[in-house]
Amino acid sequence: MVIKFLSTIEEWKDFSNLAPYPIELEGQIWKSVEHYYQFKKFEKTNIEYANKIKNAPTPKDAKKLSMKNNNYSKNWDDVKVKILKKAVLKKFKTYPKLKELLLSTGKEKLIEANIEDSFWGIGENNKGKNMMGKILMEVREILRKDKKE
Repeated sequence: MVIKFLSTIEEWKDFSNLAPYPIELEGQIWKSVEHYYQFKKFEKTNIEYANKIKNAPTPKDAKKLSMKNNNYSKNWDDVKVKILKKAVLKKFKTYPKLKELLLSTGKEKLIEANIEDSFWGIGENNKGKNMMGKILMEVREILRKDKKE
């Protein structure tokens, strides 16, 4: 079986980075994983803009602000997966109900059903990289190992 998730798919919407679950990373509180991720994109090139993203009212607003500006770190493509994985892991370690939800998926393949994004999601032809799904499956394995110890 395959589990598809997206911020609009009710049962699995909390897997989305747009879900409003604050996390603490690097000594700061972030309104969501999306806020942290989009902030990191700009922190080295435009700290004022990065702070505007950090203070955006909603995760969706943080993402929209980020998409309006392409003056982000030159090495962003090299580090973005690692940065997002760190934040997603923190989210699932912070909220026991989310941890249990993720663990309840067993060994099922997790797919971000975003047809508009062929990197994080499945893309319009269902042949995208599904990096968000892969991150969640990696985080699930980390949580499973932590639970055994």
